Amino acid sequence: MTTSAPLPPALRAAAAEFATSLFPQVNAFRERQERDGTIAEPRAADAELLQRIRAGATAWYRGNGRAHQADALDADVADWLAAGLDNAPHFARSRDALHAPADGAPVFFLAPVQTTNSVPPVGKRLDAFFALRKEPAALPELATTHPHPKNNCQSLLLIAGSDGFAHGNCLVFFPENVAAHDKVVDQAYAMFFYNKMRKIHETYALPGAEAVLTADSVPRASSNLAPEVCFEARAIWGYLHDSLHYQGSWPFDQHISLKMNWFVGLLEETKVDAKTALACAGGGVPFAQEQIAMILLERIFRYPQADDATRNFDSGTGVLLYSWLRAHDALTGSPADGGLLRLDPDRTLTALRAFVDRVELLEEQVRTDEEYRVAAKALVREYLPAGEPKQRFGFTDDQRVLLRAKESLAALEPLRFAEAEW
Repeated sequence: MTTSAPLPPALRAAAAEFATSLFPQVNAFRERQERDGTIAEPRAADAELLQRIRAGATAWYRGNGRAHQADALDADVADWLAAGLDNAPHFARSRDALHAPADGAPVFFLAPVQTTNSVPPVGKRLDAFFALRKEPAALPELATTHPHPKNNCQSLLLIAGSDGFAHGNCLVFFPENVAAHDKVVDQAYAMFFYNKMRKIHETYALPGAEAVLTADSVPRASSNLAPEVCFEARAIWGYLHDSLHYQGSWPFDQHISLKMNWFVGLLEETKVDAKTALACAGGGVPFAQEQIAMILLERIFRYPQADDATRNFDSGTGVLLYSWLRAHDALTGSPADGGLLRLDPDRTLTALRAFVDRVELLEEQVRTDEEYRVAAKALVREYLPAGEPKQRFGFTDDQRVLLRAKESLAALEPLRFAEAEW
């Protein structure tokens, strides 16, 4: 099956059933919830609706060999109803009962979930998705030439979902997104809805770049891709990016708490994307130019458009990378008075190598977590100045060029994804 191939009849029938019955009920329930998942002054009708939702979800679970998920959902809903819907939900059983699907297998999940980058207001509201796992065709060969020490990511085709997943730009689902009172100790799955990427990329990243760059220097390799090509390219980027987190002298899995620090994480995330682009430039990676263009356009020209950019982690990486490229003559020109900048592809690769070298030198020189945090903050602050109270950084006059398209992009209707579009 390819991304563009028709869904099997059984999956199409299940998607239609979800879309016409269960998901509208979920959408109605989530409208009653606050950001923390509670319902202020819950009514009997709220409990009745939640029980109907539970019945619909557990019926699918039990009818498709997932009785353990049905049992977990039954228990989580029962406890929430007993505690009262004006208490924050705790769906750790449902979170832990979900197992990563095999390649080519469907996955369904329902729980209060933080759907990152979805349509505001985002919170721990009830949400559900129905998807199909589809790994890129190049993965077996990549696993040999670019091995991943602990691959635990799943590439998914989102087939149908409630509003948190089907509307807006939410691409990811992690166990830590599920509303629960405890913290995730071990990430058992990491799911990515990569078939949403093409519309997001074309709608936001490309116009964001076109407002800043000269027409002849906008990276175009990721433009107007066939849906299956965009899916494959984004999934390969995801695989390479994740694999690089687990390599080097301070691997992510051995230093999770340290890498959660905002400044350390900013360098880590930017470093692995730089190394991904360099791996693509080095040859032997399918859809290499598409990935390089996608990485640059997404990170630099889409992520900083977020409403909470000066607090947003991904936005910070994009602004950091922008200023690094400016400082290393890969982005030249003056943005004053509407002037456009020129992105030089060769100098960009040279600047990305310099960034990786700078961060890896830092990693060689520090000996403790505290030394790493101090050094990371100092490096980041060279490019991202401190901002207003409660903000991680503030935009410089030069960096504000990245926001040229923000007003027009913010005025767009949130993207909506439906099964027919795949």
